[in-house]
Amino acid sequence: MSTSTSTNTMTVYDERARALGAGSAWRPSLGQERHWAYQARFPESAAFNVPIAVLLRGPVDLDTLERALRAVVTRHESLRASFGESAGRLSALLHDPGDIPVLRHDLRPLPEAERLRRLREIGTVEAARPFELRAEPTTRAHLVRLAAEETVVVVNFHHIAFDGWSSPVFFEDLADRYDALSSGSSGRPAPAHRYVDFAVWQRRRIARGLHEAQLDYWRELLADPAPPLPWPQDGREPETPWWAGDMAWLGLPQSLVQDAQQAARACGTSFFVLGLAVYQLALRRLTGCDRLAVGTPFAGRTDPRWAEVVGFFVNTLVMPYTFRPEVPVGRLVEDTHRLVMAAHENQDLPYGVLLDQLAPPVEPERTPCFQTMFILQNTPSPTRIFGSGTLATNKLVTGSARYDVTFSLGRRHGELALELENRPRLVGQETAIELARTFFGLLAAATADLTTPVGALEPAPVPLSVRRRGELEPGVDGLFRGMIGDWRAPV
Repeated sequence: MSTSTSTNTMTVYDERARALGAGSAWRPSLGQERHWAYQARFPESAAFNVPIAVLLRGPVDLDTLERALRAVVTRHESLRASFGESAGRLSALLHDPGDIPVLRHDLRPLPEAERLRRLREIGTVEAARPFELRAEPTTRAHLVRLAAEETVVVVNFHHIAFDGWSSPVFFEDLADRYDALSSGSSGRPAPAHRYVDFAVWQRRRIARGLHEAQLDYWRELLADPAPPLPWPQDGREPETPWWAGDMAWLGLPQSLVQDAQQAARACGTSFFVLGLAVYQLALRRLTGCDRLAVGTPFAGRTDPRWAEVVGFFVNTLVMPYTFRPEVPVGRLVEDTHRLVMAAHENQDLPYGVLLDQLAPPVEPERTPCFQTMFILQNTPSPTRIFGSGTLATNKLVTGSARYDVTFSLGRRHGELALELENRPRLVGQETAIELARTFFGLLAAATADLTTPVGALEPAPVPLSVRRRGELEPGVDGLFRGMIGDWRAPV
């Protein structure tokens, strides 16, 4: 389907959420509108690409795999939508599943080193290529045959149609469709609800004023916004585009993770809350700011109807912090716990609606309300496998950044690790790594003694391993580790 199709010839979605065919249109969700606005303003940015590589070991039939992929895209309409404006109103325009580009690459004739080089090139180029949301659907794929029983699937989604909780849904469905097509069985049924249902539901709730109490909460909490973070000047790359990003991965002792989990339980809270509290202290130590704010994503799937739906549901919440040196660590954790619980109770108000109401001051090249994101990944792993094979699913690096610093903790090869993204124009990578070292040092000190006043807390020595982008290990497994973060990373 061409995006030049007139809206007069489209079947406009009538809010009953019935089956949508190619050429149909519907009004996107409020979160999708924000992604559209960003991509329209910065068309050269790949910051909101969600590229994922899947390594399949075992016999895989590429024809069946491609059919399975197109079947999943048929099931989840947001994955085959493009977007366009008419009279100032945004619409999502539905493509035929056959419009999704699926390219095949047979690298088997090449020497091993060249195969790995080409695989890296395919993944790197695809991950960094922006989506033209006006002209193409939100999904692109590559099927790469490395060896007789080694296949890599590279799937690139735009965040406007895909979030972290979509990952297990998509890959479970892909495995199910592959097995069903291989065996001639029907497979599991499609979900009863679709993303278009969510978009209608969300707008109806806003129109009925159901979020007014939540809006009042956020207005009061963020009435006096924190100033933008003054990052250290060292290591900046002012000539790079402001949306460009770099990435590093830090491994940490798992004994520290266990100690932190135990300390969090002692405070009656979670590892996430303890981590957020300590991250605020690390930011204060690095920047000198006594008042700051951190963003964090909530899944946004508060209604069970959306559990099996691929789409963009995530809502960003803002966590303000004021440094008081006399407060014990344990008290800070308790205060942060109450803040997070209140945010959880008020998480349904879309971030874009909040920004429209707050109208915070905006600096060029800075995100409003906060400049750094703290994430603890807890999305479930896909459990299905393809036929008799095995799989490993991981996120590729885009070379773009969404925020000044994104601090994302998640499982990496079975252990908790840090994926650290920075915007070099504003934050040098060594500054971001120093922030991470400070965080883990303060985390160790805090878990050792929760009674210490935060103003007296000093980072403890913590052995960390640091791997920067491009530092690879030999072989396909090493390449896979080198070109990716953790599969849980898209948010």
